Amino acid sequence: MSGLARVTSGWLYLLGGTVLQALAAFGANLVLARSLQPEEFGRFAIVQAIAGLALAVFSTRVNILLNRTPDSQMTPEREDLLYSVLVAETVLAGALILVWLAVTGSTGPWDLALAASVLVGHWLGFDRGLIERRMQFGRAAVIETMAQVGGHGLAVILVLAGFGAASLYLRELFSALAMVAILAAMGGLGRRRPRWVRLWEWRQVLTEARGIWLDSMLEGSFQRLTVLVANAMAGAAGAGLLFQAQRLAVVPHQFLNPLTSRVMGAWFGQTEDGAARTRVRRAILVRLVPLLAVAAVLDVTLADPVVPWLFGPQWAPAAPLLVLLAGMIVFLPLFELLRAYAVATRRVRFLLAARVGQYGGFALPLLLILIWHPAGLETLAVALSLAFALAFAVLAVALGRHERGA
Repeated sequence: MSGLARVTSGWLYLLGGTVLQALAAFGANLVLARSLQPEEFGRFAIVQAIAGLALAVFSTRVNILLNRTPDSQMTPEREDLLYSVLVAETVLAGALILVWLAVTGSTGPWDLALAASVLVGHWLGFDRGLIERRMQFGRAAVIETMAQVGGHGLAVILVLAGFGAASLYLRELFSALAMVAILAAMGGLGRRRPRWVRLWEWRQVLTEARGIWLDSMLEGSFQRLTVLVANAMAGAAGAGLLFQAQRLAVVPHQFLNPLTSRVMGAWFGQTEDGAARTRVRRAILVRLVPLLAVAAVLDVTLADPVVPWLFGPQWAPAAPLLVLLAGMIVFLPLFELLRAYAVATRRVRFLLAARVGQYGGFALPLLLILIWHPAGLETLAVALSLAFALAFAVLAVALGRHERGA
């Protein structure tokens, strides 16, 4: 099968799974939002952000290292080392999460269940990375879809049965454990024993992963910090409103992510023809821009009447936030495609420059508003749109100049 054919078939497999997951997530979210209050979503998002920040700091991104390791270097010893590193970082992140939750007073059973589900999902990253490395995207789609759809279905049953906000936490725990069970049943869960990673091996892995780690740490921290900033500005209810608006804004990215990040990341990493990589990247960008522009127009036009109609009047304040996130709708998928290209071609320095633009774009509106007037959630939404627009622009310019030899 040709490279383009493999990309196309891989994307179609993942797209089919993504469509089912997105429909299940949207339908479940509709029921949950009508049954729960913004502050309940906000508390869930805050605990999830704490767990995600810890993993953002400790994770060496073993799944990316797996994808970009040439076949000639993927020995059993290499697999053993990377798996042991992943187990060690999962344990370290778990310890940090427990300390952080204790300090913030978030040590209830549901908080701990959510933290456990995040850690299990991270541990599964090794076996899922191996599946993607082999371009077995049909298998990946089946595993993920079964676990995610099952979790959303359980959440709907639980919230209708009166479990309240616990439905959110149990959904995540069920999905993580279901992923373990399905992987094991399909033969995708390797039987490995982690070993002690020696100091020189840590240095080797950290040297190899440092650019990826810094970029992914900045990416993961950015996503979680926005929730924590919203909580600081407007409490748990404000964090819940922004969480819901962001969830709606990333729907186009959710559909496109199988192509822009996962399939293309694997293809870029294993294709040695530089001209072909550049040509395919540009062709996909050209086709994505008009689709995302239409999505942004629909967002601006329909958010105000549709959000409260779908989710209930308590979510009406999320509508203007969704309108202001139109820039995120357009630029997040475009940036993720360029990010996959930069990581696979080892041009992480360009990606780090883009992260500077992202954080600068996020901070600038907040600082300007804070000088003259207290910042609100609307300012935060504008900052998010500007952040992704600048991240894409910086990375696109850097890659273009490099390819022109400037």
